Amino acid sequence: MARRGDEFGFTVRRLEVDWPRIRERKDQIVSLMRGRLERRIEEHPHIDLIRGSASFLEPDRLSVDGRVIRSSKVILASGVVPVIPDIPGLQEAGFETNETVMDMEELPRSMVVIGGGPEGMEFSQMLHRFGVRVTVLQRRDRVLPREDEEVSEALLAILREEGVDVQTEAVPTAVERLGRGKLTVIADVAGTSKRFDCDRILVTAGRRAHHLEDLDLGAAGIQGDSETGIVVDGTLQTTASNVWAMGDVIGRMQYTHFAVYTAGIAVDNALRSAGRVFDTGRVPGAVFTDPEVASVGLTEQEALASGRRVKIGRQLFRRVGRAITIGETKGFVKLVVDADSDALLGMHILSHIGADLLPQGMVMMHTPDRSITPLVEALVTHPTLSEGVKAAVTSLKPIESVATATGDIGE
Repeated sequence: MARRGDEFGFTVRRLEVDWPRIRERKDQIVSLMRGRLERRIEEHPHIDLIRGSASFLEPDRLSVDGRVIRSSKVILASGVVPVIPDIPGLQEAGFETNETVMDMEELPRSMVVIGGGPEGMEFSQMLHRFGVRVTVLQRRDRVLPREDEEVSEALLAILREEGVDVQTEAVPTAVERLGRGKLTVIADVAGTSKRFDCDRILVTAGRRAHHLEDLDLGAAGIQGDSETGIVVDGTLQTTASNVWAMGDVIGRMQYTHFAVYTAGIAVDNALRSAGRVFDTGRVPGAVFTDPEVASVGLTEQEALASGRRVKIGRQLFRRVGRAITIGETKGFVKLVVDADSDALLGMHILSHIGADLLPQGMVMMHTPDRSITPLVEALVTHPTLSEGVKAAVTSLKPIESVATATGDIGE
């Protein structure tokens, strides 16, 4: 915002990025959040916290660094680690991941980011704004491939406009050292071999289940592997009758809020035989770029592929009063609605604080019939960005196929 001072009527004489201070603040926040959680566990009268490496001996017996622990019920929550692609020369050249990039002692002049998913987009934009020349190599034909196509295409355009070099259909084939600390990443880009020189490499190629081999799942009769995660049924029970799993390790959605959600279900089912079933269809997601990407439910493409008759509603934020006054007009709201029942199937937002706007749709999706009527009838405060969500409802129009599902996002 300081860089945009002239737009708002103020001037910042000298703007600099203090990377050591940014790192220090990050460490303080992580320490605060982690410390609070650890203290709650350590001080809880009914919880014993044992630090160590665990492995199964039997379904109801585990060894933790040689200490045998017996339990009639077990819940696995071992998390994930970064996926490191098998690219010749990558290991020798060295690289950062989402777990290490914020610990770099100084910012490089240039960086190649391998992967165009959420982490790749977030770190690419951040580093670019901090003055790093960033090139993103994305294997797929678009970034954020799990998001609605209009959303991912619009974000890609915004990043490129800012100056982030995003190469789609780019498959890294090798990494070489050039001397004096310089590296080059060789990639096949839409059938043409290209070289991308840089100072550092950031790998954001996804995450996989954490050290499942060490847990010796076979000793407990639990199916799963590090690539796909632990196999669970709808109640989060594994193939061992007394073992449940939750969070990232089940290979569904890698969000903190999803881990918290599945934790409650796993505990209820393991300790109370509640029979609760988890549902990924109404789990929200967010990518914290600027503007943010937020979504819940089906994309337009998924809804059409399911055979439903679909209506689409859109509202550009450049037409929303609050967005204009705060200078945050990039992006839009998109609603995917069942044309026969008026049930909200999905909501997709590209916007300033987009993740904070998403609950309007999430609440509708948790009503029995998912009706959009409350969104239509609700009186929305003016001026707020949430007016954009209501406006999207009033613009709903039926579509017949993917070919006719085009919006005016570029208008």
